[in-house]
Amino acid sequence: MAKESRGKAPLVGVSWSNFQEERWKRDEAAITKVLAKYGAEYISADAEASNDKQMRDIDTLVARGAKAIIVLAWDADAILPAIERAKQHGVAIIAYDRLIQSRNVFYITFDNVEVGRIQAREILKRQPQGDYAFIKGAATDPNSTMLYKGQMEVLDSALRRGDIRNVGDQFTEGWKPENAR
Repeated sequence: MAKESRGKAPLVGVSWSNFQEERWKRDEAAITKVLAKYGAEYISADAEASNDKQMRDIDTLVARGAKAIIVLAWDADAILPAIERAKQHGVAIIAYDRLIQSRNVFYITFDNVEVGRIQAREILKRQPQGDYAFIKGAATDPNSTMLYKGQMEVLDSALRRGDIRNVGDQFTEGWKPENAR
């Protein structure tokens, strides 16, 4: 990333869906380190688990001059109007960890099926028999389905043998802990 022609460092914004998880703090530290290395400025906004706030945050990042915005979407479909407005202003959009289905949006994620496999192998190692309840993430987040797919690939034979039983299986609206209870 090069400095802009007028000598000002490019501004890169991050729109966090919510900043409550420790993981996002670690990711933010890594992002700011890389941006500083390349002479870019960092600005962020925490949507606090609100689609409306995330849309306003994205609009604000555009108004403040962000050349690129990394978006950890709370609900990718709900915030799509703000994504489209940002793109109309020439802002590059990078969907981080949660897919935003829109043309010319870059997508950075993990192999969520493999993450599900890793989770299931470890859980099966620690609890090879008994009742299992599957409390998945948000139904609006494709990652929830991919994690579950990986888990089931590993757990299928134990389920068929009867070593473990599926006693519950549900999505958790908005990834909110209070909805997972």
